[in-house]
Amino acid sequence: MDRYKSLAVALEGEVLSEMAGTFFGARKAVEDLREDFNLRVEDLRAQSAKVFARVFFLRSLLLGEEGETAMFAALGLPPQFPAAQSQSGSRTWRPEKLPFAFLPSTRFVKLVLLAYAELRHACEIYTSGEYEDDPLHKGRKRMSLHYKMVESLGRTLNQRVEKLNAEMPASSVLQYARSISTTEAPGQGAIINALDAESLDKGLEFEELDFAALNIWRAPELPDLTQCGQKLRDFASAYYDAHSDKIRRVLAELQEA
Repeated sequence: MDRYKSLAVALEGEVLSEMAGTFFGARKAVEDLREDFNLRVEDLRAQSAKVFARVFFLRSLLLGEEGETAMFAALGLPPQFPAAQSQSGSRTWRPEKLPFAFLPSTRFVKLVLLAYAELRHACEIYTSGEYEDDPLHKGRKRMSLHYKMVESLGRTLNQRVEKLNAEMPASSVLQYARSISTTEAPGQGAIINALDAESLDKGLEFEELDFAALNIWRAPELPDLTQCGQKLRDFASAYYDAHSDKIRRVLAELQEA
């Protein structure tokens, strides 16, 4: 009889150990997912600098924020980068090679088109990603980190939190552990006796992520050059005529750099 009793105690201990592993393992998995999410958010914030580096180049061509605002107004759009002030530490991008043209006015128009296309492409990559070399697997490609990926990871995190809170509340796990306790293992369920189940669950449940509260910058969707190219040309040409002296100085500085 003592032999069977010892076996029962051993089995109960094993069940309790497995329950604890499942409970805390599930919580650890959610914590790891949240940590991974936070790291990706910080990486995404850093990647926004690539977009704003191109914003600043376009802005320098257009002699400042007013010129940039005028350009977007010519496209029928409000200012698209009001957050640029908070990105003042970003380096200004510039093309490896300036477009060729005999006339400075033509070169300026080409530069504005190039800068706009580069900015739009950077916004697309920030929003939807692009395939890049995988540093962990030579010869393979992977999708770069992007806004939609982080947004999706946030939704996955909240789904896991909701599932864990609903299916594995602390009070239920402890109550079950108490139900299989024996006289040789008293005291299980003491926490539930000291606290009511609702308070216990409320204190130990995970909070869902408030994605909007993170204030992650979202890139605008800029029209393609096939849609707005002529408007851009017309604007750049008129803008050059109105500010030719200053723009020639900007072009000269770019040539010398």
